Amino acid sequence: MLKSLVSGVSGLQTHQKKMDVIGNNIANVNTTGYKATVVTFADIYYQTQRSASAGTSTLGGINPRQVGYGVKMNSATPNLSNNGYSSTDDKYSMAIDGNGFFQVMDGAGNIYYTRAGVFHVDEDGYLVNESGYHVLGISGESSGQSPDSQIIRLVVPDTEAKCSSATKKINGTNVTLSVSAPSDNTNMSVSFVNSEYPFATYADGILTVNINMDEQYESEVQFQEAINNALNAGGVTLPDEVELLFSFEAIPNDPTAQLATNTVEWTYSTPSYTCDSYVGYKYLNAEQTTSGADRDTDGTQKYAQISFSAAEVDPAIANPKVIITDAGTAETSVTYAAGVWTVNIGAKTSMSEINQKINELIDSGTNSELQALVDANIKVGLTCTSFVLPTDSNGTTNRTEALAKLIDDFGAAGKDLLKATNDPVDVTFEAATPGAYANDYKITFAYSSTYGEGKTKAVWDEDNLTITINNSSTVAEVLNAIKDAANGNEKKMLKMTGLDQLDDMNAAQRKAFFEGNPSLKLGDGDDSFFTKTLKALSTFNLTDGRYGSAQTWGNLSDVLIQQDGTIIGYHAVHGYMDMGRIDLATFDNPNGLNQIGGTMFAETVASGQPILNIPSTSGAGNILSGALEMSNVDLSVEFTDMITTQRGFQANSRTITVSDTLLEELLSLKR
Repeated sequence: MLKSLVSGVSGLQTHQKKMDVIGNNIANVNTTGYKATVVTFADIYYQTQRSASAGTSTLGGINPRQVGYGVKMNSATPNLSNNGYSSTDDKYSMAIDGNGFFQVMDGAGNIYYTRAGVFHVDEDGYLVNESGYHVLGISGESSGQSPDSQIIRLVVPDTEAKCSSATKKINGTNVTLSVSAPSDNTNMSVSFVNSEYPFATYADGILTVNINMDEQYESEVQFQEAINNALNAGGVTLPDEVELLFSFEAIPNDPTAQLATNTVEWTYSTPSYTCDSYVGYKYLNAEQTTSGADRDTDGTQKYAQISFSAAEVDPAIANPKVIITDAGTAETSVTYAAGVWTVNIGAKTSMSEINQKINELIDSGTNSELQALVDANIKVGLTCTSFVLPTDSNGTTNRTEALAKLIDDFGAAGKDLLKATNDPVDVTFEAATPGAYANDYKITFAYSSTYGEGKTKAVWDEDNLTITINNSSTVAEVLNAIKDAANGNEKKMLKMTGLDQLDDMNAAQRKAFFEGNPSLKLGDGDDSFFTKTLKALSTFNLTDGRYGSAQTWGNLSDVLIQQDGTIIGYHAVHGYMDMGRIDLATFDNPNGLNQIGGTMFAETVASGQPILNIPSTSGAGNILSGALEMSNVDLSVEFTDMITTQRGFQANSRTITVSDTLLEELLSLKR
């Protein structure tokens, strides 16, 4: 009878323990990362009243007879299944999608394991849970590191002092603009604008430098001084009183500017008043010839020659020609009509006689055409410069034959005295100051028939200079006209050399030459290296300026925790940094872990030692940032277990009540 009382008491105690577990599960229905405990019962030991025996030939086998002593709690095992996640706005809230536990360490150095990833970073940069326990893994650069149990601390390197700067590639060279000293206030925009007068303005981090980009800066010192002069002219003081400094990756051996220049060679026609004939004939009787200079080397060929030269005659007024005729036995004579000289050669004509007759005709004044030319100050005249005819003993026949050949060579219309020859003219123009500006200059000569002093002129039309020449222009006048056209503009104060022949040209030559509008363009002018750089500067956006200081995790602009547990921090100066990694622990028998509260577990001999893993590898789960694992308590199961536990408790209490009644009846037998 006492046995039933003991069994009833064990039933009450065991169901009470299960109710305790159910109550704990229900209490933690909203506990982050909580794992519900599942309880199982087992019967207790038995009293054997009769042992089992085997059958014999005369008697069958007997089963054992045992009486039990009640019930006990067999197990209280956490259910490690995952029930889902809740989203948060905190990147340091983490959940594990899959197997594994976070590692945390208390102040005594004990390591515990949890699924509750409610973490934050303390003031010293340590990643901790809500109990202040350190989260473990890899601290610092984690790439290539094996999983570990180091205390994770977010460490940001100090920033070094640095000057604001910007670099641009200009004309194939890296040009860097920087400030002279570190500063937190000099990250600014610097623009360069072409202006005749230096000036600068600064406001709200925008610096505008107005500078004369047409000047030629021949050295780095001049270049820097020009920038400083603009700042001084604008009264600009930059933040922290820094200065602007330029540096160049490479400076050419010759950074100076080059002059634009060009030299051309033109030609103009010079009239040459000459005509000649050089004809050959053979003696009729070679035996009658004389030896010497009158014979050719073979002794059979003899030459006759006559040549004329004229004084300067304007072709527009006269058409100088020469006709020769055979005067026979008549005397030598010369006539002139309509610009044609006719020379009649007689039997005894000589070169001196021809010239005498020409001069007599000019001096006599009887030829009105010649006299008109003389009155107009136009040179007239004709000179026989060569006259060779046979004069040997048989000269009459030979002379007549040679003269006939000369007359035939001159022809009925005569021979032109005027023969044009091309004379070269070298003209060089050069810019007064070096630079690329004059490469587009074009200089053109024009002709005007206007007579008189002061009519030579030069006019600029944008980059085109037109120089007008008249019949009286001189080189000196041309130079003065170029100077006047520049009107004080140094860039258009061109230098001209050459054209010396101008002063010797007559009106016809000037017209023939300059009416063709000869022109030339300047070239090969080049800005200095520094001027070309200045013209291309445009806008520099200076960045990365700072004083430099100690940095903490609070200076991070952003933090990203990846699925493999890597903690990536972004810093305005250092950029993206690998700051550590949260490693996970798995166990061969996770149900063997010991629950110690705070949703934490401790290692036991049953669980085995922790196996450290990088998240997402070797069977360990992924880490989800901005999420928390919810409790896996199922209220429907807990309420059902609560009902069955209550019924079991009631039934066991009845066992005790009935046993008590039986004892009471036993005691009443004595009365």
